[in-house]
Amino acid sequence: MDTNRLKKFAIEARNILKAGIAAKLTSLGFDSKGEVAENLRPQLLQGGTLWNGRTLSEGFYHQWMRLYEEVQAKGVNEVYEQAAYTWFNRLVAIRILQKNGLCEPVSTYADSAHTPQIVNQARQGLFPPMEEASKHHLLELLDDDTKVTEQFAVLLVAWCHANPILQRCFGTMEDYTELLLPANILAENGFIDLLNHTEFITDEEFRSPELIGWLYQFYISERKDEVFAKKGKFEADEIPAATQIFTPNWIVKYMVQNTVGRIYLDNNPNTTLAYKEKWQYLVEPAEPTPAEAILHYNELTDLKVADLACGSGHILNECFDLLYDLYITEGYTRVEAITHIFRDNLTGIDLDPRAQQLSLFALTLKACQRDHSFADAHCLPRVLTMPKVQLPLPLPTDTRLAVEIDAVNTLLRDADSLGSIMKFDLTPAAREWVVSLAEENEAAALVIALTEQYDALVMNPPYMGGGNMNEVLSKYVKDNYEEAKADLFSVFMELAIDRLKSHGKYGMINMQSWMFLSSFEKLRKTLLDNYHIENMLHLGPRTFDELSGEVVQNTAFVVAKHNVNQGGTYFRLVEGKCCADKEQIFFKCAEQGLKICYPNILQTNFEKIPGCPIAFWVNDNYINAFVNGDSILKYADTFQGIITGDNERFLRIWFEVSSSKIPFHTVSMSEIDLSSTYWIPYNKGGSSRKWYGTQDYIVNWENGPKDKTRGKEGFSNYYLRPYVAWSYTVSNVISTRYYPAGFLWDVRGSGLMDKSNMLYYLQGLIGSKVGINLFRVNNSTLSCQVENIIQFPIIRSNMYKTLIDKIVKRNNYISKLDWDSHETSWDFQQNELISLIDCTEQDLNIESLSPLCSTTTVYDNTETLYNKYSDTLSVVQQHFIGDTATLQAEESPRAVRLQYLMERYHKKWNTLFMQLHANEEELNRQFINIYGLQDELTPDVPLEEITILQQGEVSIENNVLTWHDEVILKQLLSYAVGVWMGRYRLVKPGLHIAHPEPTAEELTPYTYHGHTIEIDDDGIFPLMAADSGFTDNACLRTAQFVSDVFGAEYQVENLNYIEHTLGKTIEQYWQKDFWKDHKKMYQNRPIYWLFASKKGTFQCIAYLHRMTPYTPERIRSKYLLPFIETLGRKIADLTARAADLSTAERKKLDTLNKQIEECREYHDRLAVVAEQAIPLDLDDGVMVNYAKLGDVVSKLK
Repeated sequence: MDTNRLKKFAIEARNILKAGIAAKLTSLGFDSKGEVAENLRPQLLQGGTLWNGRTLSEGFYHQWMRLYEEVQAKGVNEVYEQAAYTWFNRLVAIRILQKNGLCEPVSTYADSAHTPQIVNQARQGLFPPMEEASKHHLLELLDDDTKVTEQFAVLLVAWCHANPILQRCFGTMEDYTELLLPANILAENGFIDLLNHTEFITDEEFRSPELIGWLYQFYISERKDEVFAKKGKFEADEIPAATQIFTPNWIVKYMVQNTVGRIYLDNNPNTTLAYKEKWQYLVEPAEPTPAEAILHYNELTDLKVADLACGSGHILNECFDLLYDLYITEGYTRVEAITHIFRDNLTGIDLDPRAQQLSLFALTLKACQRDHSFADAHCLPRVLTMPKVQLPLPLPTDTRLAVEIDAVNTLLRDADSLGSIMKFDLTPAAREWVVSLAEENEAAALVIALTEQYDALVMNPPYMGGGNMNEVLSKYVKDNYEEAKADLFSVFMELAIDRLKSHGKYGMINMQSWMFLSSFEKLRKTLLDNYHIENMLHLGPRTFDELSGEVVQNTAFVVAKHNVNQGGTYFRLVEGKCCADKEQIFFKCAEQGLKICYPNILQTNFEKIPGCPIAFWVNDNYINAFVNGDSILKYADTFQGIITGDNERFLRIWFEVSSSKIPFHTVSMSEIDLSSTYWIPYNKGGSSRKWYGTQDYIVNWENGPKDKTRGKEGFSNYYLRPYVAWSYTVSNVISTRYYPAGFLWDVRGSGLMDKSNMLYYLQGLIGSKVGINLFRVNNSTLSCQVENIIQFPIIRSNMYKTLIDKIVKRNNYISKLDWDSHETSWDFQQNELISLIDCTEQDLNIESLSPLCSTTTVYDNTETLYNKYSDTLSVVQQHFIGDTATLQAEESPRAVRLQYLMERYHKKWNTLFMQLHANEEELNRQFINIYGLQDELTPDVPLEEITILQQGEVSIENNVLTWHDEVILKQLLSYAVGVWMGRYRLVKPGLHIAHPEPTAEELTPYTYHGHTIEIDDDGIFPLMAADSGFTDNACLRTAQFVSDVFGAEYQVENLNYIEHTLGKTIEQYWQKDFWKDHKKMYQNRPIYWLFASKKGTFQCIAYLHRMTPYTPERIRSKYLLPFIETLGRKIADLTARAADLSTAERKKLDTLNKQIEECREYHDRLAVVAEQAIPLDLDDGVMVNYAKLGDVVSKLK
């Protein structure tokens, strides 16, 4: 089936019906809250009803009142949702019956006027069976040909009640539902039109019993989204929507064939090979089932099969097909086969009564397709839902029985939350008494089904983590399913074993997390010690095409209720890009070279690995590593990090606050005066960047750990120590990063503290291909936590350790150079292009760059790394930045082409990029050899996995670096802004003014290569057109900056180069793009704030760290008012010669008038803010401070 088409149909149908029914409710007098004005309520008369000025039948009054009561009891939304679904499933079911030849046309059109066939027949005197009152009402309606919709409603309800399949599967429709048939149901593009002429559903799909289940899943998909969007715990009525998902057909076949099919073949070893050829998904065991492990049954009628979370019956339908074939082969008639399947073999249970109804319908349809005699619904399958009644109490004389039944009834009160996981502890006598009631009492039927012992269970249980369980469900699970409490699907695993006969089998598809996570370790251990995994399809992500992403990762498997010394067969299908792709990989598993099928895997191997993960694909070398390797705790300490409990209060990005309050590179807390420098660098985790970087955050430590949820005070001796962290979220690799002295660490920034000179070795191992594969043995989720790292087996190679340490240090150096080349690093020195002015071609060859990416010394302790980097940096500055004293003394002007500098930039960073790539591949090679995994892994690293130059400077196209020079030039222009504002000085590497209230000395002009560089006096400058009248406008400043830095000789050429590379004028860039780029660079925490009128006619930026309460007034008086005057003069000049203006000048005048009005409106708003003189507290962060200025600054999002 094309599920995308089905989804479109179901969602469109739902929206059409809901809108129609909402409109119908309104027309019946109900408002959006379900209230009805007194004058809109019907009045009962003798033999009729007065409503809305019309006289209607008495039946209308009773239907309206029943509707009113329902709305008051359940709310208007639930009533129209229920009515929409009722009409949807009845009309779709009728269409399905018609397409399968089980009824005459009902809703198809009889003429071009959209008259349904059932109405056309009624006009000819052919009515479905109905009550006299309804028939009388219908005859009245038939007198008026305009009331086709009302006629259709009466006839449709009667037809549904008269049809045995619909009546017995879906039950009686509420009497008020007739009133809520949408008035536009028969209109063009209405629901009937959509159903009759749909291109979404083919005739073949209409004949599939699974169709109505697929449509239901998609019908409730928006409801599912609503439930998940609200977060928190799921209420009882939300559980069905939250847990419904339709299992792919081939996986259902796999589960059914390897449970029911395998039991049959074990009992009939001499059976024809036809079954094995037909059962494509049957997995042949490496050895036949031992005789003592076979579940024996006498007759096929004895084989009991169930799905205790059956949904709309997909799995039950597949069980039906397989059992039907077996019955026919054994000589039963079609009627006998179907009857036995329904009465003896199959049981289905679902929490959702709608799903249960659809399951009944789908199975009944399947029976009718085999034999039309079942169209009278005389024999229905046993599919149950939660009962609306309880068990009757026995005679008071039987006290023991009364106690047992009372306990059952107590539990049944929570059935809507618990569903099939309810455990009923009944004595044989009590169960026999309940059996006697099962024919007439739905509660008794459910209790018997849930205390039955089955030969085979096949299920796709609901997935729901403990955090989403409501109070009733959570408590019951904890009390009754201790080992499985982490998720509802694992509860069903334990339930399945409990409900199986000895040697029975269950097939299940669920989340793969139970195979690896520590929260399921007890469950795994119990399973491995007592039962047998016969086979498994390890599906991984993208199993359900309707679910995007990799959050839902699955496995399908078969477990037998016995423990035999026999291997299982496993299929690794995780690489499949979609469900169909995984199916094809399964079929191709025998092809040479594909590591898909892993036969005869002993469960005892899993218990050799800590945590007993179901890591069936690992070879002996992996297992030996876990058996013989050292614990990582031998070489390093690791523990979970800090939880602040209120990140908005305690965390900032470092450039939001005053730099004078941040003690960078401090090695001991005793060196810090927390009364003045209390913002401590803080590793919060972050991106997938490797080796070095992601150093953005700081934490308020003014009160130390005491006001944090988890301050790790007991680990204070580790505060600020150098360490290696890893990325919390992983994909193809685990990104490890070195952090020098000076950091505290978040729970997502946990790491390793060295205790035996092994830090770089461990960093290289965890971040290598071997590392990610060791991680995957214990965990196939996307999260890497301390518990996962602790399980790494460490094989220390003294032979290669020196080389590995050296390579890791080189990688850290290169990555640090990249990180610090961007102004968002607190160790940023100078813009890269400027730093390259004085370097030569010789400086850019690999030998000259070697101080940046190699070292001849192996350090004995981790603290040496930062010191070594500082030494290396001094060498680098000589080449690329220059000595500060020399820069200040140098007076000779420069002359250099920007295009030439760009070529140098490419050469330098291409060399470093490719060196880093070679280093990573060499690390992989070393660890692959150490762990003996040459046959499993290759050292190759895709260029896309090299994580420097990640600010857009390069992209990888056809495995080649493609440079984006416009990004590099935008970084230069951003640096220029910093120079103008005083954040940087051209003669001083690093930050200059990044704090409030700079001194006069800090603002003093300085000389740079013969040019006087002035720092803006107020930290404000305009971003407007060159003719705006401001000498400090960004466009004019840019021209001067290019001349000062790169020389007047090439000023025009360099400005042209900038514009050519940007693809726009410099003026356009400042006015249109700079602010967006700045917000992106600074993670939407800008340090340059944009004061702008609505359409950007007036724009100024102000430097956050130099802003005062009077900055808005300064912008108003120094910039906005003069600009308004400039506009006024231009308007006056044009107006004075109005009679002689050209068309272009008239347009210009019109534009100027609009601009001045825009600026005056902005002035009125700015004046209000300016008058308040609002103080900013940098400790509050950008988001809080920015909001204080309201709409006079441009929106951040």
